[in-house]
Amino acid sequence: MSAPSPIDWREAGLGIGETVPEDRRVTGANWRTWPFNRWAFQHTRMLVPSVPLAGADAPAPLAEHPADLSGLRFADENGEVIDWETYIASTYTDAMIVLHRGAVIFETYRNGMTAATPHHLFSVTKSIVGLVAERLIAEGAVAADLPTEAVVPELGKSAFAGTTLRQLLDMTDGIAFDEDYANLNSDVHRYSASYWTPEVAPGGTLPVLATLSRREAAPGGVFRYRTPIADAAAWVLRRATGRSLASLVSEHVWRPAGCGDAAHFLLDTGGHEIAGSGLNATARDLARLARFLMVGGPVEKALIAGGNRALFAAGAANMRPDHSYRGFWWVNHAPPAALMAMGVYGQRLHIEPENDLAIIRLASTPLPSNIASDPLHMRAFTALRDHLL
Repeated sequence: MSAPSPIDWREAGLGIGETVPEDRRVTGANWRTWPFNRWAFQHTRMLVPSVPLAGADAPAPLAEHPADLSGLRFADENGEVIDWETYIASTYTDAMIVLHRGAVIFETYRNGMTAATPHHLFSVTKSIVGLVAERLIAEGAVAADLPTEAVVPELGKSAFAGTTLRQLLDMTDGIAFDEDYANLNSDVHRYSASYWTPEVAPGGTLPVLATLSRREAAPGGVFRYRTPIADAAAWVLRRATGRSLASLVSEHVWRPAGCGDAAHFLLDTGGHEIAGSGLNATARDLARLARFLMVGGPVEKALIAGGNRALFAAGAANMRPDHSYRGFWWVNHAPPAALMAMGVYGQRLHIEPENDLAIIRLASTPLPSNIASDPLHMRAFTALRDHLL
């Protein structure tokens, strides 16, 4: 079955409220499904409880040096030559920014989005939480080898017993969990009730994390990507610092990077910030974050160096060759090295420090998984790099 054509939520008449026809109405039950996500990912505060994320007093300015990309051509996944506009229009883009040598050279907004619109980032959130953790570790405020159950005793009888903060951040904790979004019976769909369904899981993520009891490997034995691990790490950070996650992100990442547009964290059913999937921010604030990371302090240099490649290969060799995982960031070691944050439904933050190049993409695709679209995005990013350098 072919993928549906991109739509604009305004033209489609999507929204909330009794005046919206029922077949166009966005609800708490359908907001993460097509086509309702085209509206919802720009309006999550109207659907899910949230808290604001405090940023800089004023957003850091972004220099602008527009580049003409109209002549850019590359082959799509079928070998057909497409141009830059076709690529953007066909991949359900809501916003895209290209930052090169510290300046915005390309910026576009689609599907009713504007430069001031916060967009749901899904698992890009994990990477920002990971950055907070790495900065706390570097400052000596939290130990990398801090035992999970030492600060979150509620997890002491679960599979998290015996794991450390570092193992959580690198997802080498060994806890069994099925993250297959295509399988409606997988663990991830049941777990998501702690995010969005109070009648099923009213206490939020912590009590559900405490029920995870299966292991697939000893702690530190293999890499495996799973969303609940970010929520567990956030509980370690909360308890170790006595601070809310939003305040930690604000102090250690958002304000230092000069991020100052409207942003918010969605809350789980227990009233806590969702570390695995809850941040909403503008594309421009992600560009500010990318610029901040490309300056390259000790934390950022450690991230781009990557994690344990042997452990990654043992758990995800077919998924992303030549990669590793560190501090909730994907690292592509194939030259030029790239630091990547990715979220389902098309969210991407791609950073190449060596080339002073960053690409920010926000989207609302029909299907959650990004695996099928990876080759096309990589072709596009390679063509863009070759065009600029």
